[in-house]
Amino acid sequence: MNFITAFFMAWGNFITLPCPSQKWDGKLKNLMLAMLPSVGLVVGLLFFALMVVCEKVRIPDMVAALIAEFYMFYIHGFMHLDGFMDCTDAIMSRRDLEERQRIMKDPTVGSFAVVMVAFLLIGWLACFYTMLSSSPLMVYGIVLVPVISRAGAGYQVLTYKPIGHSQYVEDYEDKDRGKYRALVIIQQLLYMVILYVVFSFVVGLAFDQMIKVFCVNLATSIVTFIAGAHARKQLGGMSGDIAGYSIIWGEFAGVLAAAISTAY
Repeated sequence: MNFITAFFMAWGNFITLPCPSQKWDGKLKNLMLAMLPSVGLVVGLLFFALMVVCEKVRIPDMVAALIAEFYMFYIHGFMHLDGFMDCTDAIMSRRDLEERQRIMKDPTVGSFAVVMVAFLLIGWLACFYTMLSSSPLMVYGIVLVPVISRAGAGYQVLTYKPIGHSQYVEDYEDKDRGKYRALVIIQQLLYMVILYVVFSFVVGLAFDQMIKVFCVNLATSIVTFIAGAHARKQLGGMSGDIAGYSIIWGEFAGVLAAAISTAY
């Protein structure tokens, strides 16, 4: 029962869609973070359904790309994008650690964040359009991207010491954190195996397409961890903003890999 409660807690916190259950248990906050891969699966499957609808009603590729981009940010209420902007302002300020941490918590938006978000949105749109116009089958590769990015972010939050002002400070000493990290890994691997089997034997993706899907997912995983490590080093610890920062970079890496794969 705790797993179900934690899953819906994660849904209510990290997805903008109405949550089927409003139950909250403050003792399950770390377990809630461990359920992030399952939340990512919901995000990925809804993305796939949205792209199928766009194809069925013959939405032009550029418009479908815009819809896909908007969905990927709106589905989490722009929360992760907010963390990306906060971290970008702080990291790119090149100030001392104390000042970088202050900038990260400053509610105002700096020029670094604005410029980076502009390039990010252009990049996402270009990648989605390239993928949809050149190789629509790569949509399958994107289904697992939200799973992997959230698994990476959740694992890092459950592993690394939080910054003093982080909302995760009070739960850092939870003795079950190791079990929760294992749960994150199990969920990611389980969903990957299930969906790879579906893609290969039910959908009938060719071997070369499956390799591309794997490369998309691998790029997502690697960049999610690199982005998180870089932000922790620059900002002195882990936080929710850094988790969002790593998710945004990881998912962009996945979409970029999908777009690049269309050339091969």
